[in-house]
Amino acid sequence: MRLGDHSISGNIAGSEHRRQDTRLLRATLRQYPAGTTLFDSGSTMSRVLLIERGWIIASKMMSNGTRIVTDFFLHGDVLSSVSTAMSQEAVQTVGEVSCYEFPGQISGEAGSQLPLILTVELMKRNARITERLASVGRRDAFGRTGHLLLELGIRARNTSRPDLDGFECPLKQSEIGDALGLSTVHVNRVLKEMRLGGLLSFRNGIVEFLNRRKLMDLVDFDPSYLSSISGDAPDRQDV
Repeated sequence: MRLGDHSISGNIAGSEHRRQDTRLLRATLRQYPAGTTLFDSGSTMSRVLLIERGWIIASKMMSNGTRIVTDFFLHGDVLSSVSTAMSQEAVQTVGEVSCYEFPGQISGEAGSQLPLILTVELMKRNARITERLASVGRRDAFGRTGHLLLELGIRARNTSRPDLDGFECPLKQSEIGDALGLSTVHVNRVLKEMRLGGLLSFRNGIVEFLNRRKLMDLVDFDPSYLSSISGDAPDRQDV
């Protein structure tokens, strides 16, 4: 279901190499309500989406009915229906989402830029998933939860509330648990521990870091894996 769409020819927010190549910007801005499945493992039409606003979840359903959240996509991220179909993921909106949609095949001079953009985005996603595997395999519940929220804090890039050391987070505790292999009860217990320890508060859709530096040290968080080719992730000492 689409709330509305309109064609654009101006600049699209995102990384620097996207902003500079205006020839690539023959795209359509589409808006989707919460809970919309953008594409799934059965999708056959090739589509590329650049997120302008909102959050998107990629997930896999297991044969026993449980769900694993494989990744989160935020403002500026690019995702491809071909890639998610190969990995047999479902991609669904969390809250209202605006995306610029490119056709799977882009002709002309701009076409040469699409493979580069997708390659960079796949590299970034691979780095995130590698770090998530390390969390699930070797970190305890406290470490997994803290590490994920610190990552999302960098990627969400809070600008609406400059006074807040944190970010708006539309995720449910169950969705965080599905990404970390934890039950909702366990996630709730960890968040309470973090709040009582003066590290982090997660209330009413707002994650606030009460002591970001200490939390980073406790969960051994190094943001360098979030760096792109343009080096847009902060150094550990700058977070």
